[in-house]
Amino acid sequence: MGLLERLGFPTGQTAKIIDGHHPAQLSTNGNMPKPDMLPLPSAEEGKGAQTKRNVLVAISGKELDTELVTLGCTLAKTKKASLFVLYGIEVPRKLAMDAEMPAETAAATSALERAAAIAEQMHVHIEPEIIQSRNFGQSMVDEASAHDCALLILGLPYHLGMGGHFDLGDTAEYVLKHAPCRVWLIRGRPPEAGEQRSESEEPVAAMR
Repeated sequence: MGLLERLGFPTGQTAKIIDGHHPAQLSTNGNMPKPDMLPLPSAEEGKGAQTKRNVLVAISGKELDTELVTLGCTLAKTKKASLFVLYGIEVPRKLAMDAEMPAETAAATSALERAAAIAEQMHVHIEPEIIQSRNFGQSMVDEASAHDCALLILGLPYHLGMGGHFDLGDTAEYVLKHAPCRVWLIRGRPPEAGEQRSESEEPVAAMR
C-alpha cells in the first residue's frame, strides 16, 4: 500500500490538474494525520532550554494588520508562546533620533490599541511596542533577536513599482535577508479590475 493510499486517498484518485483545470474535490476517510505547520516548538519542547519560540508581528496601521495580528494570536495561543506586536516609526535624518513625533506616535498608539482589541477577543496577551529608529527593518531584526522569536510576521501591501514589477520594498528585503528566525511575509490583495486603490493599499512609508 502506498503512502497516499494509507493517508486516505484511494488508488487512482489522486488529484491531477491539467493546465489550471481542477477535478472534483477529493474526500478522505478522516484518518489523515493533522500536520503541524507552526514553526514553533511546543511549551513542553521549549522547557529548560534556550529555545526560540516567541512570535513578533510588525504592524503599520493599515487594514492588513487585522490578518497579521489574528495569525500571530493563533500561533501564540496554540503554542503557548509570547506575542510581541511592533509598530515602527522611521525618523528622518534631519531630526534627532529621540525627536518628538506626535502625529506618528498617535498613529502608532491607535494601531496598537486595535491590535490589543483583537488579541483580547482571542484571549491572547500581547506585548505592544513602538520602535523609533532610522531603519524599521533593522529594528524588527533586532527585536526578533532580543525576544528570542522563532517567527516574524510581516505584512506587505500590494504595490507595483516602475515597469509594472512587484515592489518588495527596502524594509521587507532587509528583514528577509537578515532576520535570525523564520519570516512569514503576508502580501495584501491586488486591486480588482477597475477598482481604485484605497489608502489602505498604498505602500506604507515605515514599511519601505
